[in-house]
Amino acid sequence: MRSNTSSRTSTPRRLFSHSASALEAATANLSGNKRPAIPFAAASLLVPAVPLMSLRIGLLVLVLVAAGCGGGPRTFSSAQEAYDQGIAAYDRGRHDLAVEYLRASLDFGRTSELADDAQLALARAYAADRQYLLAGNEFTRFVEFYRTDPRIEQAAFERIQAYAELSPRYELDQTDTRQALNYIRIFLQQYPDGPNAVAAAELAAELREKLARKAFEGGRLYERREIYQAAVIAYRDVLENFPASIYADDALLGALRSQISYAQGSVQARQQERYRAALDLYDELTTLFPQSDTLEEAADLYEVAFQGWRASGGDDAASN
Repeated sequence: MRSNTSSRTSTPRRLFSHSASALEAATANLSGNKRPAIPFAAASLLVPAVPLMSLRIGLLVLVLVAAGCGGGPRTFSSAQEAYDQGIAAYDRGRHDLAVEYLRASLDFGRTSELADDAQLALARAYAADRQYLLAGNEFTRFVEFYRTDPRIEQAAFERIQAYAELSPRYELDQTDTRQALNYIRIFLQQYPDGPNAVAAAELAAELREKLARKAFEGGRLYERREIYQAAVIAYRDVLENFPASIYADDALLGALRSQISYAQGSVQARQQERYRAALDLYDELTTLFPQSDTLEEAADLYEVAFQGWRASGGDDAASN
């Protein structure tokens, strides 16, 4: 064991002494103004070895840095040049570049001859790039800044389309849906006979249907959780706010069903009036929707409500 240990330690000592001798020779040559001939072993001590992988990574970083230093925003000598390049980029399908160049055109001032064209093109470039919120903002700027422009009606309609694209699924927050409906209302007031009036009205109906479903599903959620009073209110909101919706008759049926469950769970003293409210809901359903597919189920619910009303003293109250 000892002999193995000594053999392991003796080799580094010999290498070190050899390297030291080489360095001394190099120093002596320097004093004689001669170029020193440094052996490879000594040179390896003076210049640390670099792993191949580290070298490759370093070169890659240098290439990327060099490429980054050569990039940067493009500059233009005039609004016309920036605008032309923006339109060319849009036509090539490079909507991101179109946005950059058209914004550069507007940087020359919104009072230039090209400002209105650049503003409208910028809004459309954002829309084509599916950045609908930014598109809506830019369409709004065009509508507000260039009120006498003959394209203002079309721009207002495209603003509607941008906000409609932002409208999410019915179960999510519907702020953008309501914003789109607000812009549609303004649009139809200003251009009731315009070429896009019919399309705007159809889009409004589609968006309102989404809000109606959200309200309807809210009623169903309350009903499943057996919060029946809240369910009745939510279902009735569908009918009151969206009477033309495909969910209106189903919502009224849900209100009838929830009202009966609400009455059944009430104290004896309140049951009669709450069953009476259920009977009124049935009358409203049959009056408003005489051809509805819900009437068969509604008739069965009516019998339940009527029997409950009688059992809670309804006959006595009617005779009096």
